[in-house]
Amino acid sequence: MSAEKIKQNRKRFSIYYGWVIVVLAAIAMAATLPGRTHGLGLITKRLLEDLHLSPANFAWMNVIATLIGAAFCLPCGWMIDRYGIRRVCGMVFLLLALAVLGLSSISDTRILLILLTFTRGFGQSMLSVVSITMVGKWFHRRIGPAMGVYSVLLSLLMAAGTGLLGSEIIRVGWREAWASQGWILLCCVPFMFLLVRSQPRDFSIEFQTKHEASSSTCQPVGATLVQALLTPCFWMFALSISFFGLISSGLSLFNQYVLEERGFSEEVFHSVLVIGLLFGMLANLGAGWLSKKISLEKLLCFSMLLLAGTLFCFPFVQTIFQVYAYAAVKGIAGGILTVLFFAVWSHGYGTTQLGRIQAAAQMLTVLFSAVGPIFVESSRNYTGSYMQVFFLAAGISASFGVLAWFTQVPSVARGDWQEKNSEDNLSNLTHTEISGNLQ
Repeated sequence: MSAEKIKQNRKRFSIYYGWVIVVLAAIAMAATLPGRTHGLGLITKRLLEDLHLSPANFAWMNVIATLIGAAFCLPCGWMIDRYGIRRVCGMVFLLLALAVLGLSSISDTRILLILLTFTRGFGQSMLSVVSITMVGKWFHRRIGPAMGVYSVLLSLLMAAGTGLLGSEIIRVGWREAWASQGWILLCCVPFMFLLVRSQPRDFSIEFQTKHEASSSTCQPVGATLVQALLTPCFWMFALSISFFGLISSGLSLFNQYVLEERGFSEEVFHSVLVIGLLFGMLANLGAGWLSKKISLEKLLCFSMLLLAGTLFCFPFVQTIFQVYAYAAVKGIAGGILTVLFFAVWSHGYGTTQLGRIQAAAQMLTVLFSAVGPIFVESSRNYTGSYMQVFFLAAGISASFGVLAWFTQVPSVARGDWQEKNSEDNLSNLTHTEISGNLQ
């Protein structure tokens, strides 16, 4: 048996380590719960009562913390591309754990702003960048199914984490429950250093066709950050999904107040969170499969229009069943958008500077999520109700959906960036030759 056949047989019967990375990436993203708006939303009311803060003041503190925390994204992307995912992942887990433990014992509002900033920066920003980049560094051909599996695992972990954290807050109080999150994060640190790998040894398994794999195992040509920023695709996906983040963050932080305005209790609030996550998980599976059958821009169009319809209908809900239906459909739209956000960057731009590209996209989502609570609370202050924001958000979401239909997504598999880089190199070479002849 030839060496080539032995190598092929090993590939056929061995388990691709990328699937282990998918599990670890899902755990990493679930670990961002304390740094995310819907995680903080679980303790917001009790935290404000404990520290004697108004919702409006806390909204401004949150936006400042989130805006500063968004700046953590770009250095994180650079560190991933420079030092590898394993080192950055372990370091961020440790820093987030310390920030969460500090927040659980807070008593001074000035310290609260600092700890909120660290929680947002290390959790919502840096650890999110680490998580989505982990899968993108290991998958390309099966990026849709991989992100579907990743999103399902993430939804299960988030649903379990949200439910357990919510029940613990009611049972033992927000401080003890919040501290338990910090200790769990701290326990995860050694496992991340031990198990995470930065990239595959053989790129031919996922990043090349069978014909290409027989001749090379090198990393394929992808886009640079500047090249990605110059494409309409980057901005359409980043802005659409960031707007979804804006609405989600604003409604999540004040979700209990929003539901109380419609006459529903705190128990309904916790049920809505879990229902949304579970239906989002089902949408993750469907979107992962559909991404192999339907273009990503069409899926973006559908999900944004579905979100628009859901937001438009919420001000008319009157029964618990209608609230649960709203949570389910919104969860489906969010589940599709989650898979798209995780899948499009590797699919369209490759892994050459994937950390930087995903960091730029993640920074936009963080910036938009920072504006979300102000957007929602300002609307309530101006109109006297939270309901008007739903109509405005529905119109903007529908506009993004229509524009998404006409957006073209680039593809590394088609060699889009190899051709572009070849043209740039030829142009540079020609310019050099001309300059040399003139001299």
